[in-house]
Amino acid sequence: MNLRRLRWLATAICALISFVAVFPLARTVLRTYDDKMDALAIESAHNELETTLVLFDAGKEPKDTDVWVVTAEGDPPKVYSKTNVQPPLRLLFEGRDSGFYTERFRQGGVDYLAAGRSTKAKEGVATIVDLTSINKTKDSYHSFIWTLSLLWMLASGAIGWWLAGRVIRPARQALAERRGFLADAAHEMRTPLSVILASASQSLARPRSSEEYVRSMAEIRAAAERASAGVNELLDLARLESGQAMPRLAPLRLDLLAEEVAASVRADDVVVTAEPGTAAVVVDADLSLLRQAVDNLVRNAVRRSSNVILQSSIDGRDGVLSVLDNGPGFDAAMLPHVFERFRRGDTRGDVGIGLALVQTIVAAHGGVAIAGNRPEGGAIVTLKIPLTRTS
Repeated sequence: MNLRRLRWLATAICALISFVAVFPLARTVLRTYDDKMDALAIESAHNELETTLVLFDAGKEPKDTDVWVVTAEGDPPKVYSKTNVQPPLRLLFEGRDSGFYTERFRQGGVDYLAAGRSTKAKEGVATIVDLTSINKTKDSYHSFIWTLSLLWMLASGAIGWWLAGRVIRPARQALAERRGFLADAAHEMRTPLSVILASASQSLARPRSSEEYVRSMAEIRAAAERASAGVNELLDLARLESGQAMPRLAPLRLDLLAEEVAASVRADDVVVTAEPGTAAVVVDADLSLLRQAVDNLVRNAVRRSSNVILQSSIDGRDGVLSVLDNGPGFDAAMLPHVFERFRRGDTRGDVGIGLALVQTIVAAHGGVAIAGNRPEGGAIVTLKIPLTRTS
């Protein structure tokens, strides 16, 4: 699925719809405006003729105006104009008995409106209106309307682009999550599969003793268990991040959970203890998920140290569970990134999604995970989860 192409298509459709809607409207507005301006020109010519006829009735001649008087006998028209314009007088009055008439004409590259009125005593009186200023006003208004229409269509396209982006964002996020999941799965499976392949190839390279076969099978089993654990963690992380798995909250004592995890983790030459708290620390949490998070922290600490301590306490409205070790601590440069996927806190830490899963689980409970180094040496990871309302 090409989401970018889909977004461009949606934008083009929005722009096309805008064009279909705006173009007829713009033409209607311009036609109405042109008719209004033409009506003003005709009204100006009509008023000019009325004024001229009043002067004729009073026995006076018009001055400072463009007026032509056409007689019935076909004599040359009497001109009261100082311009060199020759309006189409015969065309204006030909075949018409009485009334007010208009005729457009062009002369010397200039557009004019000729207007005439028939009279009883005379064949007709005519005048002209220079349409240059009116045409300029029309052109300016046309440019304004078409520019406004173009801007509206561009704005519609931009809005369509934005809306299409909002609409396809979930699909883009889903594709990104799928790509991330595949990349994470490949990264998580690469090492154990390499171990399995190497152990199997070495076992099959030549006949070996029973002890050697047992050792190879043990290596293969350990690698398979690691792969299985990594895949399960990856699936849990994907479900939590996508919202498919939600914590089933119930009152849970963090201090007792710390004791349970400390008792369940066994490692050679490593002492894991849970310090008794001064008070019961009760939070709303999913036992299975939170136990998985604490177990991940403890096992990660066991791999880097010889002494691991679990502490529980209350800090304001939060229940706190901390995992401390006497190992090398986190690398200062990597400390801000230890909760990212496939980041190693030091050369002895695990490269995987354990800490990323811890952070995701804690965030799903409305809490935070904080990593740091102890002043006396070693690492400390603290989980803060809101206390239950009844506590």
